Amino acid sequence: MTNLAPPKDKPLKKAKPPEKERHWSEGLFHSGFFLGAVLFHLVIFLMVATRVIFPPYTPPTDEFTKTYVPHGAPPPPPPATTPPTVPVPTHNITPTAPVITANTSTPDFNLPIPDISSTTDPAKSQKVTPPPTKSVNGLSSRLTNIKSTVLGWGRDLNNILNSNGDTHNVVAKFPVYVAQYADGDWYCNLDVNDSGSITGGSMPNLVEKIVEWSHGNIKGSVLPTPLQIGGPDLLEKNPPFIFFTGHKDFVLTDKEIENLRHYLQNGGAIWGDNAFAGEGSRFDVAFRREMKRVVPDADKNFEPVALTHEIFTKSFFPMNKVPQGMNYYDEPLLHLDIDGKLAILYTPNDYSDLFCLHILPGDQQLDLVYPFKAPLHTNMEMWWKSDMFFRNFNLNSSLEAGHLGMNIIAFLLVRFDKDLLLTP
Repeated sequence: MTNLAPPKDKPLKKAKPPEKERHWSEGLFHSGFFLGAVLFHLVIFLMVATRVIFPPYTPPTDEFTKTYVPHGAPPPPPPATTPPTVPVPTHNITPTAPVITANTSTPDFNLPIPDISSTTDPAKSQKVTPPPTKSVNGLSSRLTNIKSTVLGWGRDLNNILNSNGDTHNVVAKFPVYVAQYADGDWYCNLDVNDSGSITGGSMPNLVEKIVEWSHGNIKGSVLPTPLQIGGPDLLEKNPPFIFFTGHKDFVLTDKEIENLRHYLQNGGAIWGDNAFAGEGSRFDVAFRREMKRVVPDADKNFEPVALTHEIFTKSFFPMNKVPQGMNYYDEPLLHLDIDGKLAILYTPNDYSDLFCLHILPGDQQLDLVYPFKAPLHTNMEMWWKSDMFFRNFNLNSSLEAGHLGMNIIAFLLVRFDKDLLLTP
């Protein structure tokens, strides 16, 4: 039996020592990209670092400072102050008489002495002439002409006597004129045909409602022909008032100013309504300016109409506030008086456009029939745009504006009644 010898052990291979891990900095420094980046930034740094951006401050030289210092020696020191000595006379001074010479001329800077010897009568010197004053009541000198004007409004003396200034007792039949004036769009809320005649619109609608509300006692009729205030018709017709409206700036002619002034003196009135509502609008500025040309007295200016005025309290429709005009404007009404009587009334809130809604009899419904056939109708173009440009163009606003319009016209008819009772 053969003995098997165990295999000899094979010599073990010697293990390699583990490689030493490199530090991250060694790899960085052996990187060609890193060395290129360093060189590139070094070049940029040298280029920028050697460039002078702000030069160093250099103090001014002697030549610079010498331009501000005068040349020469320094100023001498101030002299020593010594107390003043007053000479004392040691002998008497004999006064001498003044010497008067023949030369009477005086220096140019002397003022002549006025002669204050009295040459006036003492009795006359006590009278003081007062400045001229205006008449206490210039109305009395105008009442004769005013009376003839009022009688031309379809009123008689019995009605003036019996009405006692109450608009509910007035019986009148009068023409209504829309003023046609220079440079203005007086037709802005009226229907005017090709021949220039008024066929409908704001004032015809209002006058029709006044006839209804007064039960036929106050009958106004809008004349189809507008009244040219620069012509002779204004003074010949002498209506109770003329209606003055528009959007634009305007300047009246000298003849229009003169006619309006005489018209107001004879008892007429101007009702101006701003169709471009609000203070400071073009018509607002122009109307105030031009009416001051008509009544140029310095002590007469537009004043607010108080809520206690007869227009609000003693008329068909009592009111305790100013009705809202177009787009909710409710600025105070304004008036300008002559001899204590209202002559010009100004409504700045654009009521005339609200008159363009034709209210059917009964005051419950608007006339919205289109196309219209009667001269009294609603402005349908404004109605269709009532939600965009005319925000309160509705029945209630139109009714309130119409009530105010009737109060105004009725007041203008009776404002001279109490004064005319004493006129022969």
